[in-house]
Amino acid sequence: MPFMSAPRSAPRLLVGTFELYRRYPLLFLVLAVGVIVPYELIALAATGTGAFSRANTSVGTQLFLTLADWALVTPLVSALHVHAVSEVRSEREPRIGPVALQGLRVLPVVAAATIVSWLGIMAGFLLIVPGVILWLRWAVVAQAAAIEREGWLPALRRSRRLAEGHYGHIAAFLIMVGVIATAPFIVGGIAFGHHSVAAAPFLTGLAIRVLTASFAALAGALLYYDLLVRWEEEPQPAGAQRTAFDPRTYTDIDRPKGWYVDPASPTRMKHWGGSEQPEWTGSTRTPRKIKRAWQAEGVKGAEP
Repeated sequence: MPFMSAPRSAPRLLVGTFELYRRYPLLFLVLAVGVIVPYELIALAATGTGAFSRANTSVGTQLFLTLADWALVTPLVSALHVHAVSEVRSEREPRIGPVALQGLRVLPVVAAATIVSWLGIMAGFLLIVPGVILWLRWAVVAQAAAIEREGWLPALRRSRRLAEGHYGHIAAFLIMVGVIATAPFIVGGIAFGHHSVAAAPFLTGLAIRVLTASFAALAGALLYYDLLVRWEEEPQPAGAQRTAFDPRTYTDIDRPKGWYVDPASPTRMKHWGGSEQPEWTGSTRTPRKIKRAWQAEGVKGAEP
């Protein structure tokens, strides 16, 4: 069975994250190292502190580093990992160079979507419940922005549509991932929090940051595709755009944005979108239900 072709429970999704990491450990480590190591070295040069002792710096410095993390580090790591997972899901061997190039290309829109979503979530947490709802609603906004490339606002809307009806599933998964990603920092902070530039604490903090950031980004990518599979299997309202399966029924000018069966390879679907000029921006496996409906419409043998 192709990877991520069926919905998974939160525990099984967590197991799948570990399995995929075990399958491509070097790939995901290199993708995270290439982003996090430069950031941590710059932070060390600017503050003289590592990940475990950064709480001892001024409020202004902490705020600046947090903004840099939100605006650049987290979006880029997320974009890189979801593109790597996209390659695996397409049954292709992911390569570091092409994946890195794809991640860099979508960084502006992913960063914008991530920043806007976190600003909204933080504002919502002033009233607690709205913040929780937005946190769940926008759980895969970075991944949607990276794969579908339609802009930060469509990414927010897309994440909301994918998450709708699955808040309990998302919350359970994010809590499990959060515990796994946070626990090493708590232990490290207790052990090394009183140090600043000592080599062992800095290198330990750097290693933990790389591993946890990579794991969290990979988990987010799998959650995105899990929600996508769930969305594809939901009953479709009559006349919905996503039932217009054949891209040849439109011209490039009037084709609505969305997923279409690839006539040259009906087992694959292509995404028509883009923030400026529309283009083919992504690929995914064709769900069996959609493939059968596409064939039933008689377009399988249509002329290109």
